[in-house]
Amino acid sequence: MLRILTIVALRNLLRHKFFSAINIAGLTIGFASSMMIWMYVSHELSYDQFHEKADQIYRINQTYIWGDDDVLFASTGPAVKKALLDEIPEFEEITRVHTPGNQLISVQSDQEELIVFDESTVLAADDNFFKVFTFPLLHGSKEQALMNPNSLVITEETAIRYFGTDKAVGKVMQIGEQGSQKTYKVTGVAASIPDASHIQFDLLLSMKSFPRVERAGDSWMWTTFVTFGLLRPDADPQLVATKVAEVPGKYLEPFLQKYRGISYKEFLASGETWHLYLQPMLDIHLRSTDVYSRLSETSDMQIIWILVFVGGMIIALSLINYINLSTAKATSRAKEIGIRKIIGSGKIRLILQFVMESAVFVLLSLALSVILVELLLPVFNTMIVTNFSLLHALTPLSWVILLGSLTLISLLSSLYPAMILSAFQPAAIIKGTISGSYKEGNLRNVLIAAQFAISILMISSTLIIADQIQYWKSLDLGFDRENQLIIKNVQRLGQSIVPFTESIKSFSEVEYVSISSDTPPLIFDFDNFSMVNKESINLAVNYITIDEVFLDTYQIKLTNGRNLSRAFNDTQNILVNAQFTRSFDFASPELALNEEVLYNDSERFKIVGIIDDFETSLSNQTYPTILFDDSAPIFRNPSTHITVKMSTSLDAANSAQFLDKISALWVAQNSNAPFHYTFADLEYLSLFRENIRFGKLISSLSVLAICIACLGLLGLVAFVIEKRKKEIGIRKVLGASIESLWLLLSSRFGILLISGFLVGGPLSWLLMDEWMSDFAVRKELSIWPILISWVIMLLISALTISFQLINAARANPVHYLHED
Repeated sequence: MLRILTIVALRNLLRHKFFSAINIAGLTIGFASSMMIWMYVSHELSYDQFHEKADQIYRINQTYIWGDDDVLFASTGPAVKKALLDEIPEFEEITRVHTPGNQLISVQSDQEELIVFDESTVLAADDNFFKVFTFPLLHGSKEQALMNPNSLVITEETAIRYFGTDKAVGKVMQIGEQGSQKTYKVTGVAASIPDASHIQFDLLLSMKSFPRVERAGDSWMWTTFVTFGLLRPDADPQLVATKVAEVPGKYLEPFLQKYRGISYKEFLASGETWHLYLQPMLDIHLRSTDVYSRLSETSDMQIIWILVFVGGMIIALSLINYINLSTAKATSRAKEIGIRKIIGSGKIRLILQFVMESAVFVLLSLALSVILVELLLPVFNTMIVTNFSLLHALTPLSWVILLGSLTLISLLSSLYPAMILSAFQPAAIIKGTISGSYKEGNLRNVLIAAQFAISILMISSTLIIADQIQYWKSLDLGFDRENQLIIKNVQRLGQSIVPFTESIKSFSEVEYVSISSDTPPLIFDFDNFSMVNKESINLAVNYITIDEVFLDTYQIKLTNGRNLSRAFNDTQNILVNAQFTRSFDFASPELALNEEVLYNDSERFKIVGIIDDFETSLSNQTYPTILFDDSAPIFRNPSTHITVKMSTSLDAANSAQFLDKISALWVAQNSNAPFHYTFADLEYLSLFRENIRFGKLISSLSVLAICIACLGLLGLVAFVIEKRKKEIGIRKVLGASIESLWLLLSSRFGILLISGFLVGGPLSWLLMDEWMSDFAVRKELSIWPILISWVIMLLISALTISFQLINAARANPVHYLHED
């Protein structure tokens, strides 16, 4: 019987080629889209799951003490580890990860040639790191690998890149800037770090390699350590969280007394807070939108929910298409069903026939969708910057989901017409007297309206996301970011910085060349400052060291006073932004001129100029900012960035040639240090990388959703024309115009499109408002993208409908009237 049912199903598929092609295309696109969404979602949900004790590992977060942002900080001072070990026995292990930043690595090749690498993924860790985290070592002992100073673990890819083999234990390398290098020995080689790990490293240095960590063991303010605790299996996380929150009150007192001369009680009375919090490691990647993460970029669980919702909507579109066309075509098979019943086919046999036909459609679509995914994967990977393969889509769980979808779609799309048609009496079917709600198409109308609603939801969401991204791109940050080339790690040139910059200035393509410790819109250095005449106000202030052309380079306006200049001895003079004057309660900016700023209760700096505010943090507030002369004596970081303001007349080809000239100049000055550059506008947009990637994904999925909707609409219009062809012929004989026939046949779809808009529009508003709720920099939602989405869907629907309706209306009516 199964063989016969399959043969009949295939015959029906081939007999109705047009409708079969539409059904298969819709299901194929739906399955392929859902597979790609599943690849992304499952990857994001799998972050850090590979650790054997992942559910026992917690990160210690703390209050963001460096400003007024209502967020947490994902790193702490070195003193936190000892305090937690002393106070909370429920911790089996506590380990810290330190971020020393980019490092120059020098390795001697087999030919005695010195090879220099610039590594950005360099971390340092305590010696118990491998007791907490599951990063298997291919070579070396995980107990001893980080035990001694100047030892390190490298990944197998790094070992092969440096030494040509993964058997690198015992090899040595020089790490650090020229003149301050230290010799390290490789004590372990780790297996490849999984992509779904929020801790990524190529080199992992022992914490004991940094003597300052031991010397600053009582510091709570050197917050460059990500602290993780491994709870005992029987520990109660809620109880531990309560104990962790009480630790600062016991241990901050001596630190505050020593370094700030106040008690913890006085610290709290000043309006400041300092708390510690537990965060499960499995929540770090997707639930850290309110945490400044130090080790890696994080994503957002809202994005995952939105993508799951979108995937469901696309599957729903495919299902609606299939059910609509299946139920529509089922009416044309009424006589076939009647004859089958007359010759003895029972109700169960008829139902099985419909189920088998649906199964054939779905299986064929599923096979084609796998091929389509394989073809689209290169584009998909490029778009969202991943490296997925088809194996990511065909996991055991995905097979369960696909088979479940197969069963569900087969049943949903077949049982309804099967139950209805098999319930009619054969005589009524043969005479053509069946009637009722099924023929009236109420269900089909609801499904068409739902299809329009989903399409409008997808289009409007895409437009809103694109509008938000465009807002970021065009946002006035208070400085010029166009045609700005930024050269990083300039301190590696040593004494050659001055001749290097002077040579750049001589190029005709250059307008300005400026040296600074950071570049906007992110100024990473900050500390607490007060004023000589306002000592009761002590604030966290962003600061940057600059030269005298920095303001001209970035087109930052000087509103009062003068600029820093080589013509003056500006070592103790500073510029401040307008927000600085407001934060220190000056009635107007000019009143701050010549006032003195106090640092560490000893260093005094005179304000000689006031500048307009410019973005330094991309948060929801403007921070007070100080601009020091690059000869100022108190700062941790040397001037490390050169900004080159290029001529606006440079095209892409000339820009490439210009970069080649600067690169050659860099090599001539220091051939061992790699040349790294970026552009200010690209650096800025990289801050929104995750959301821009999400926008591209949603846009692509919207295109696919519209294709599915158009396929369904195309099939339904063809069906309507087929069912009403005699009516069309009669109306034409009686003098109906093409325009009147078009309005008659399309008006029903217009009403359903309005119904879809009334559902899809508000839903997209709610969905996008939730997505944007956590953005520090966001544009207010507008009704226009939703209205435009309706117009777009109206035009797409009109074009889809019109082609077939106009052809039908222009056909010879005799042809329709002569058909049976």
